[in-house]
Amino acid sequence: MKQVIRFIVFSTLSLFSFSTFAKTIVAIDAGHGGKDPGAIGKNLGILEKSVTLAISKELKALLDADPNFKAVMTRSGDYFIQLPQRTEIARKHRADLLVSIHADSSPRGDSLKGASVWVLSNSRASDEMGKWLEDHEKQSELLGGAGSVLSSNNERYLNQTVLDLQFSHSQRAGYELGKSILAKMSNIAALAKSSPQHASLSVLRSPDIPSVLVETGFLSNSTEEAKLASANYRKQVARAIYNGLVAYRAKNAVAGSSVSKKSDKEDKQNKKEENKKEENKKPTSEKQENNTQSDKTKLKEKGKKEDKKEDSAKTNKKKEQQIKEKTALEKDQKNQPTKSDSQREIKVSNNGYHIVQQDETVYSIARAYGTTPQKISELNNLKNYQITVGKKLKVK
Repeated sequence: MKQVIRFIVFSTLSLFSFSTFAKTIVAIDAGHGGKDPGAIGKNLGILEKSVTLAISKELKALLDADPNFKAVMTRSGDYFIQLPQRTEIARKHRADLLVSIHADSSPRGDSLKGASVWVLSNSRASDEMGKWLEDHEKQSELLGGAGSVLSSNNERYLNQTVLDLQFSHSQRAGYELGKSILAKMSNIAALAKSSPQHASLSVLRSPDIPSVLVETGFLSNSTEEAKLASANYRKQVARAIYNGLVAYRAKNAVAGSSVSKKSDKEDKQNKKEENKKEENKKPTSEKQENNTQSDKTKLKEKGKKEDKKEDSAKTNKKKEQQIKEKTALEKDQKNQPTKSDSQREIKVSNNGYHIVQQDETVYSIARAYGTTPQKISELNNLKNYQITVGKKLKVK
């Protein structure tokens, strides 16, 4: 059992972190498209689908020019894509993050304005987790090797615990990314909401990809419509989102690690200079002895030494990354209540009923009372395991 736990924790931690040496893959979702125009501008009549595609292309160009990122788009032209397909495209390209770009609208006209960022709500997360738990193929897709371990293991609630952990991380990571983007957007635009808002939106439903939806402004507001009609302003919006992604990546990367070509060149140059200094420190007799070796032998030995140093550096960085992220994960679990909190953090009543508290799910409540999510769902006629804070549940 301990081996199973260790394997699952290792697999889950590997999902939570950016690879030190790989590019961060960002899926860019241009909202609407084709037969779905989205919002329509109040005065100029510009279409949301055109605004979102233009900003998405600008953002892709910025990310592709950065050696730390790789961008993929859910749509690159004016055509319609179903909402579930958008997240599947992101998953197919192994995206680390998903950014969906939209423009808002309101019947109140000019009275509403400003940009905002939206992330997955708890109710939608609970609904989606229920679907993933019922689908073994999706579990395997989400957890890789851990999926087969879960399916062959009879430990009660183990698969629910791992999926709880993944959903909780995805929500927290999406919220942090949203804060980073909002901070940069505030430099160029008014904000309708100063912090990320939670919503039950289909495009945010991936448990394995931290996702945000960026509302770039209100097309129903004549001033913001005019701005979004400007190519120059759309570039500024794309730049702000890009800067938010850069800041988020920098905050979550291991200190001192980088995949930039410039940094790699500087590291190699520093190693060469260090090797030269060490060579100059050697005694004269040793230098003369070394000079008798063939050029081919010296190059081969030097190459082996550099390979060992590089391998050692990579190993150390990888260990450092795993330790830091494991520590951060443990700290999150201690200081922040999540859906994967242990039983002792849920106050168990003896009267056969339970009042739902913040961040509790059907699964965590079932674990606390020693029953099953299905039993609680049947007793309370729940739809898709959805519950709300303050709801009185029958547990026995």
